[in-house]
Amino acid sequence: MSGETLPREQPSLQDMDLLSRLTQFFEALDQHLRAGHGWFIFNARGQRGARITAFILGRLADYQLLYTYYFVPWRDFALNAYMVEVELQSLAAQRQVLQGRVRQEYDIATRVSRDNLAKMMVSDLLIVAGVLPQHRHELVFLDQAVERRYQHRLSTILITPAQPHELAFEIERVAPGERYWERLFERMYERSLIAL
Repeated sequence: MSGETLPREQPSLQDMDLLSRLTQFFEALDQHLRAGHGWFIFNARGQRGARITAFILGRLADYQLLYTYYFVPWRDFALNAYMVEVELQSLAAQRQVLQGRVRQEYDIATRVSRDNLAKMMVSDLLIVAGVLPQHRHELVFLDQAVERRYQHRLSTILITPAQPHELAFEIERVAPGERYWERLFERMYERSLIAL
């Protein structure tokens, strides 16, 4: 066995199709960005999610001087959502009484959060990988980002480890009875290519 090589894992038919469609997308990137087209990619967990993300970022590296893009792993997106929607809002009323190091830390956190928010809202293309909201503030922040980008015809790529029904279930669990899933899916479906 020491001289044998293990067979390489062959990509699934769905992955070969997705990579072909992504290649076509990037070959006409200028047209897609002008139209505000993006992607909503489901079932991208583990190695599959990493391969898809690496492929997208590799292709975008070819265009780095022509277009702005901002890649955000879900962990960072969720952290920024917490800072903007929870922490900084709770401290905003106390800002005037904060002093010394606490005031400096508040100002730094505010500046970093605003910088990240600005990049998310104005980049030609926003890529968020690992989308799976677990808290209401994450969902509110995602909803606001997608809505603003939709209104300004800016392209968005959302990559989630969940299947559509799983993501819908999680969003409903986080915000029961609200229309977050419907709005997210409608916005993305209208201007995005969908992949399972």
